Amino acid sequence: ACNTSWDDLCQLQYTSGTTGKPKGAMLTHGNWFSAIQNECDVLKMNHNSVMFCIYPMAHVGISWAISTLRTAALCITKNNYTFDEYLDIIFENQVTHATGMPPVIHSIVSNPDKVQNKLYTVKSIISGGGPLHKEIWKKFYKKYGIAVLNAYGASETIVIGTGTVIRPEDYASADRFESVGHPVCFSEVKIVDTENPKIEMDLNCPGEIALRGPSIAKGYWNKPEANEKVFLDNGWFLTGDIGYLDDDKRLFITDRKKDMIIMSGWKIYPTEVEEVLIKYDALDEIAVFSLPHEHRGEIPVAAVIWKDKEDEKGLIEFAQKNLARYKIPRKIFSVKELPRVNGWKLLRNELKKEFL
Repeated sequence: ACNTSWDDLCQLQYTSGTTGKPKGAMLTHGNWFSAIQNECDVLKMNHNSVMFCIYPMAHVGISWAISTLRTAALCITKNNYTFDEYLDIIFENQVTHATGMPPVIHSIVSNPDKVQNKLYTVKSIISGGGPLHKEIWKKFYKKYGIAVLNAYGASETIVIGTGTVIRPEDYASADRFESVGHPVCFSEVKIVDTENPKIEMDLNCPGEIALRGPSIAKGYWNKPEANEKVFLDNGWFLTGDIGYLDDDKRLFITDRKKDMIIMSGWKIYPTEVEEVLIKYDALDEIAVFSLPHEHRGEIPVAAVIWKDKEDEKGLIEFAQKNLARYKIPRKIFSVKELPRVNGWKLLRNELKKEFL
């Protein structure tokens, strides 16, 4: 007989620590059961399906692999990611469902000669862990016709166990290529004031994203002060992310709360600036972050990867034409790569430390 109950602790999942020290999220057996059921519902796989999972197996991203097995599908995993091998595995194994992340989808769009017909069996690809710029998403879908399951969740919610996702059936109306969709089964999302979570924001007004549902962790291990701030008594979890709900109540992510830049009282969202500047032809990748400033408090700056040759002057002129003046990066740093967690989540704090 099994004496395990729904609310018993199953796992301590440590967060990625992108905005501070990692914290151990207390996940229960019930949390995991709910998450797997929701992911099965989103994936729509069967025993003929093949999933290629490149997410770290020591992270809640493994839930996608477990959900694959739950549907009796074949799951292929790979510890170390290289783009060429990623394409070869998909092609040779006739993968139907692929896991990805924004940098992977960006690589696919940027290397059509390598991709060729290697994705012909893929029905959908999962994206998450960071913002997928709409220009990249749109180019990918227009060229390959593969639905991006743009998902939103966290370690504390077992990915989309309690979260949101864009599904293939949403594509007829979600042609802006920006949203992370609607809540999954038995989950709720709302937007609250960044200073007072008791105040709920109106539609199309940005604020902190709050989630409630069956896969919300019991709290952080031995972190009573943090628990009091983000795990509210009424079941809502304050994610620390900024976003808004549109008229159709689809969720749009603006940025991390701690990544928001406040310059002389003006609020600047790095992702919003990146969405505009990534359209500049000479750019391959960009990350906007803040640096301290004696007079203005902090200023927006950018680390960029160029496609061929540097063109800082052209980028600034492009920014002046397409951005409000206060949002234009005050400095441009040329880099060879951007710091990420396992090639995944962007580490803006590392950039701040490097260029202080």
